[in-house]
Amino acid sequence: MQQAPLRFVRIDGTAVSVSVTSAAEAKAAVKELRHKKRELKFLRGALAKKQKASRAKRAKAAKSPKTGFQTFIDDMRWGISAIVEQGTGQAPAPKPPTQAAIAAEMRRLDETMHNIEGCILQLQGKLLSKS
Repeated sequence: MQQAPLRFVRIDGTAVSVSVTSAAEAKAAVKELRHKKRELKFLRGALAKKQKASRAKRAKAAKSPKTGFQTFIDDMRWGISAIVEQGTGQAPAPKPPTQAAIAAEMRRLDETMHNIEGCILQLQGKLLSKS
């Protein structure tokens, strides 16, 4: 999904910068920043749910060892499925993100939201001093 470009706000990684020349532009920039912060909060919530779901619930009981016949059947099943998938040309499904990757993304979002909040406060301070 393509996002509409922000008019007054620029976000590079976690750095947030605002360029305005008037009070009206500053008000519009504050609106943009608040909207972007809301989007990032929503995304962070989705990541938190994903992180919670991927945590191990509890240790599972060990499975009993396979018999020789069960191993043979599993190997045959694997071989046939590999032949079938080779003919269809399907790419393997992407691996779900790891706990560490989710945590790193959440930290990046937190830092970006913190920087957005700082920009909002600076703009509000400038607006108050000009009125």
